[in-house]
Amino acid sequence: MSNLQLTAAAPIGNINTLYTVIQSDPHVLEHIDSMPFVHTPLHIAACNNHLQFATEVMRLKPSFAWKLNPQGFTPIHLALQHGHKTMVLRFVDINKDLIRVKGREGLTPLHYVTQVGDVDLLVDFLLLCPHSIQDVTVRSETALHVAVKSQQYEALQVLLGWLMVTPERAATQLEKTILSWKDEEGNTILHISSFTNNLLVVGWLIKTEIELEAKNLENKTSLDIAGSEEMKTMLAIAGAKRGSTIVHVPTFADKLKSKISMVDKIINIIRRTRRDITEDQRNAFLIVATLVATATYQSTLNPPGGVYQADAGRNKFNNTSLEFMDTSSPRGNAGRSVMFGGDFLIIWSLNTLSFLVSIMTIFVLIPRGKLRRILFVPMFWFINCYLYSMSVISPNAAFEYVCLFVLFLLNTFMISVFYSFPIMYRRLWDPAIRKIQTRNVEGGNIW
Repeated sequence: MSNLQLTAAAPIGNINTLYTVIQSDPHVLEHIDSMPFVHTPLHIAACNNHLQFATEVMRLKPSFAWKLNPQGFTPIHLALQHGHKTMVLRFVDINKDLIRVKGREGLTPLHYVTQVGDVDLLVDFLLLCPHSIQDVTVRSETALHVAVKSQQYEALQVLLGWLMVTPERAATQLEKTILSWKDEEGNTILHISSFTNNLLVVGWLIKTEIELEAKNLENKTSLDIAGSEEMKTMLAIAGAKRGSTIVHVPTFADKLKSKISMVDKIINIIRRTRRDITEDQRNAFLIVATLVATATYQSTLNPPGGVYQADAGRNKFNNTSLEFMDTSSPRGNAGRSVMFGGDFLIIWSLNTLSFLVSIMTIFVLIPRGKLRRILFVPMFWFINCYLYSMSVISPNAAFEYVCLFVLFLLNTFMISVFYSFPIMYRRLWDPAIRKIQTRNVEGGNIW
């Protein structure tokens, strides 16, 4: 009887009747909540736009906002369907995570407003809950898929713009992942737009980070399924290829079955170290590595014993004999270390090893992403300055040539390690691992 009274109070939004029912049966809300699929008073209030009544019920029983009715809809879904924007905004003001609640067929409120083209609510949802753009439907469709299939191109523009400007963590990788996400048929939004011959949308997409060579489950690229010659020309100019011309790339399974190379072992050690280390340990190691790099670099500016001065042979107070000057060099001994060759070699070896290890430690500990790639350039030239300075202060020409040769080898090694190997790693290991780790079958979200 209490349930019937409460159900009767909800359509008229009578808060007094609500508390009258609660006084007669204090457990009435718990009884309703115990049912897995139920049309709660909050559902009824959302349909009828009774804002105050809905707010009171949600305050008393927040779990009602997540309840699915027998048709598979939550209260916020019903408010959207009935066009009650004020009710929707009240819901998300109370709990912004409701933007990600999944209703029938896995549609979230973000998917719904994209489907109907409500750009204002779409912007509000993205600002309140940026991670909602990661959610996918039961057909593995992102909000971008929904926008393209529903022909809501203004909503698509908003979503694309959001991906390009959002300052969220790992935003660059998120942009690439969502743009190249495939639905249950393996189609990206570029596949769908190419097939429907939507030149406008394809023109937008080829300017983004979308993968032009992605294949669907039929091993066809967007160029293979393009709907017109004009579309094919546009895609070809942008760099798209036919599926038959794309060279087969070893799969993740092939990689796992193959023998682990030394490079892979080094990458695994670095990757595991980065993931196991705590934030406090990372900060401590960065401080120590920075101090070591600073101290070792300082030794090139002020080596033990100092360096010969340009007027050392003419200064009557200087006891250095001219016979020690290296006449093979145009500048003589000016700026060279006063140490003997053997001593210099030992100091140079230990100092250089410490310097390089500290620099590599700093590089490894810096969080992955665009920032690390940007910082690589000044760090690379910093190493070059150190090695070249060592060649300048070497005691004779022979050591100078040795230092320059080591400089050449290290440059070659660093370019190959920090550019070639990470590219191979990202192309093979990262996508496969990310595909396993980030696809949440139950939750239906990308990240």
